[in-house]
Amino acid sequence: MNSENKTSSYAWVILAVLFLGHMAAFGIRSSFGVYIAPWEQEFSVGRSLVSSISMLSFIIFAIVQPLAGKLNDQFGKGIFPTLGVFLMGGSFALLSQAGNIWQIFLLFGVVFSMGYALCSSSVPVVIITRWFDKKRGLAMGIVMAGFAVGQLILVPVSLYMVERMGWRTTVAVLGIVVMAVVGSLFLFLLRSRPEEKGMKPYGYEETAAAGPGEGEAAKESLPIIKALRMRVFWLLAIPYFICGFTDSGLVQTHLIPIAEGKGLPTSVVAVTFIFIAIANIGGAILTGHLSDHYSRTKQLAIIYVIRAVTYTLLIVLGQPWLLLVFALLYGFVEMASIAPTNSLTVQIFDGYSIGIIVGLVTVCHHIGGAVGSWVPGLMYDLTGSYDSIMAISIVMLLIGAFISLRIPENKT
Repeated sequence: MNSENKTSSYAWVILAVLFLGHMAAFGIRSSFGVYIAPWEQEFSVGRSLVSSISMLSFIIFAIVQPLAGKLNDQFGKGIFPTLGVFLMGGSFALLSQAGNIWQIFLLFGVVFSMGYALCSSSVPVVIITRWFDKKRGLAMGIVMAGFAVGQLILVPVSLYMVERMGWRTTVAVLGIVVMAVVGSLFLFLLRSRPEEKGMKPYGYEETAAAGPGEGEAAKESLPIIKALRMRVFWLLAIPYFICGFTDSGLVQTHLIPIAEGKGLPTSVVAVTFIFIAIANIGGAILTGHLSDHYSRTKQLAIIYVIRAVTYTLLIVLGQPWLLLVFALLYGFVEMASIAPTNSLTVQIFDGYSIGIIVGLVTVCHHIGGAVGSWVPGLMYDLTGSYDSIMAISIVMLLIGAFISLRIPENKT
């Protein structure tokens, strides 16, 4: 086997490992709603307080995410993503011993979220850009589909395990499995750059200009203050904030209690997440492929408009079939914004070291997730309903679609 074939083959190994990491990380994170009712009952607290655990989780993620990108840029070798997997699994296993709600805040809200930031989202995106000169958008779409597969497997499994064995046994088992399986794969197989394996990026051509893996060190580092003063940064960041508010915050945190509040059984909720995840896989891979060929700003606008339409179904939710229709439509666009947003960020800021830029844009998404986790819980405690926050989310998504159309698709 020649050197080029070895390089190509190992790039797909990296992609597979990152896919599994995303599957575990997002599968556990998106299962948060499973634990809302058990924690309310176990610790005798209100929904707004439990929701604030999710809010803290997103805030910690947002703070650590740029640092995670910088650490991975500086040290490489997959050291910090691997550390992140072990932090995630270890903290989740230790949750089984929590005796007070503040320990949930510490273990899930802080430690788990630090690990989640080190091994998911912007860090794999940067690693993929270094390992793939060609088919980069498709590779991003595939690795982001790990989010969907994690949701497909771990949310229904968590619902079943909590109902049968209780939440403490559930978190202990899942935490140990993450460390033993995913942690081992990261430790032995993951590398941040092809140069660390004596290889070139997938699709590398000698006559081509150096790609991210080849010329990253020569690219200018963009100071955070300068980035925050750039109009194009905010054109990327504001829609992604809205995406995080309506997706990671509202739906991932509150969909289970929304459905349970409408009187729908646990079995229907579990099937709902299966439908969302299956649709997610198709949406993530399709938009990843389209990001290599078609207008990504128009893709984002369409994605946000479709998501706004799906939220009307949650307002009138009353029958199981409506929830399943919501699941298919929403699932197709839930993860679909990731690949075009990241591809746009990489393209627009191509002249700079992209780790910090992708991290900053992702921070805005997770700040949105933090706000979107807590505000719906607060409004529920005040009004006894989620309908008003649904209406607000629809308006926000339409604004996000309009702003997305203003993003330039050329290098800044």
